[in-house]
Amino acid sequence: MEHDPGGPGDSRASRQADGSTPAAPRPGAETARQADYTGFRRYLKTHHRRTHERLYTIAREIERRTDCRACVRCCRETVVEVTSEDIERIARTLGLGVDETRRRYTTPEPGDLRHWLLRNEHDACIFLEGNLCSIYDGRPGPCRDFPHVTGGAHTLGSRIESICRHAEFCPILEQALDAYEHACGYARR
Repeated sequence: MEHDPGGPGDSRASRQADGSTPAAPRPGAETARQADYTGFRRYLKTHHRRTHERLYTIAREIERRTDCRACVRCCRETVVEVTSEDIERIARTLGLGVDETRRRYTTPEPGDLRHWLLRNEHDACIFLEGNLCSIYDGRPGPCRDFPHVTGGAHTLGSRIESICRHAEFCPILEQALDAYEHACGYARR
């Protein structure tokens, strides 16, 4: 799903009301939340809820209403694997050759020289400028699809465990899981 917060060419960095970018979560906060999600996943298994179409519907609606520029934690807290097609798209966007783009903006995945990762600099994606992606129109597939709330055979959204894990840094997924817990009648302990 596409997030086109300001449209092509929008170079304004979105910030919180005080001008700062969102703070990282407190250490340990994820641990308690992850325990909540583990309990919820167990509840779903026990109550034979194997399809999560309601979750996808809720998440897509929250995603539609959300301006991702207010957060960009996915750009700060994930490592993005890129395909050859992604590298070619980035190269076209930057007006560079594929080899130069690969050399300047990617790094081989540790232990697997066939796969490439976008470089991170200063604890964020190399293409993050303020709260905007400098290659938005040419961004890689995983970035285009994030937060992956479409159910399917080979998507993050097809695995409730992955959604719960990514909810620790994605407000869309966190809000969707909270609403889904409520819709399923789950009460945290």
